[in-house]
Amino acid sequence: MSVPFTETSLQPLVRLLGHARYVFAGLLLITVVLLVWQRYGMEKVVEVTGDRFPLWVEDDRSGGGASVASLERKGRDLIVHCHISSKSPWPYCKLSFSFLKGDMGMDMSRFDFLTIEGRYAGAGSSKFGLVLADIEEGLTRLDQWQTYKINQIDALDLPPDGKAFVIPIKWFGVAQWWKDMAKPALEHSAVNVDNVARVELMINGGGKEGEHVFTLHALRLHGKMIGRDTLLMWIVVAWVSCAVGWLAILTLSLRTQLADSRAAVALLRTVNKALELEARDLAGQAHIDPLTGVLNRQGLRAALMSTSSLLADPMAVIFIDIDHFKSINDTHGHDVGDDVLRKFANVIASGIRSSDRLVRWGGEEFLIVCPMTNVFQGRILAENLRQALHQQTWPVGLDVTASFGVAQHHERDEVGVVIKHADEALYRAKQGGRDRVCAHPPADMIAVAEAA
Repeated sequence: MSVPFTETSLQPLVRLLGHARYVFAGLLLITVVLLVWQRYGMEKVVEVTGDRFPLWVEDDRSGGGASVASLERKGRDLIVHCHISSKSPWPYCKLSFSFLKGDMGMDMSRFDFLTIEGRYAGAGSSKFGLVLADIEEGLTRLDQWQTYKINQIDALDLPPDGKAFVIPIKWFGVAQWWKDMAKPALEHSAVNVDNVARVELMINGGGKEGEHVFTLHALRLHGKMIGRDTLLMWIVVAWVSCAVGWLAILTLSLRTQLADSRAAVALLRTVNKALELEARDLAGQAHIDPLTGVLNRQGLRAALMSTSSLLADPMAVIFIDIDHFKSINDTHGHDVGDDVLRKFANVIASGIRSSDRLVRWGGEEFLIVCPMTNVFQGRILAENLRQALHQQTWPVGLDVTASFGVAQHHERDEVGVVIKHADEALYRAKQGGRDRVCAHPPADMIAVAEAA
């Protein structure tokens, strides 16, 4: 027997909606408080230069050099005396901090930046380098130092006023000599600091012979007690849980109160459709880079898996790197850098075909996948894009250029192989002076092929 649809039968539903209003209002308040606290507080600082971590000094004598390093403690200060000798072509002294506990290091991906306070005395320069030696699964052996992934920054300079020097984690890059030696797979080639075994401070006084003294007052890691991504994930989980819980109670109430009512069925269908659309929107957002609006790596992977025509030979891959992008951020700030990235993505996207796929590979690096395109056509496209950049008006009057590497996919090659070839061509373009296009194979081989 059907239950009649009356105003009285909706009273429990009205009460339920009233309770939900207070629940969601409270959840909204908690969300705002947590986001504000995470943005302006929730600081986590780890003092590296205290007594918590083992430390030692090294020099180039182990590699045949003649530089001599020694360590002196004065209160909380660590004083590295470094006598540089030019016997080695790359003389250095090194202050190392160990984070190893058993066979595990420290997860520094939870930190945003380091600060260093110190001063330099000597006849050379105050430039120094920092190394985060990471344990890379499948590549690192704990008893062989050269197998640790070397994430490094070179040529840092202490501020003359003695203030703390802020070094964002994202400044670090993987040492090329380590890539050449370890030959890691593509997924192991990017910076990774989730298992750092050592922090090393490299000193060479600009390579000038003589006595150099580096006094380290403090070295600290700065981050949040709860990372932004983690907090957002838990907030989303809380909202989804409340929404799903509320929807479950609402559905139960509707089923109980309205039974065979057509209104209940229509409402349930509307709710289900809304959930499907929301899930579809969220899935699409996961494949898009939020800053530039182009595909991210996950989006490229999804496109390759769902669109077989992308892999049909011939297929060209163009690797792009914005020239001197770090100096834009350093000089004009990250807001200008973000504007440049957005404008750059728009210029490149407007210069490619609808069948091509533009991907933000990471930082200032972009990738274009061009189906039914050989390396010669890809090189022409890259040259057109390079020239288009010169015709643009950029933020704060900047002149923005880029280097391009082009490679062609060959039968039975994995996608990672053609991306690696394009990356190698990009490296040649940067080594050749930037603002140019290089292809794999090199230009002289392409010229011979074109003549034939």
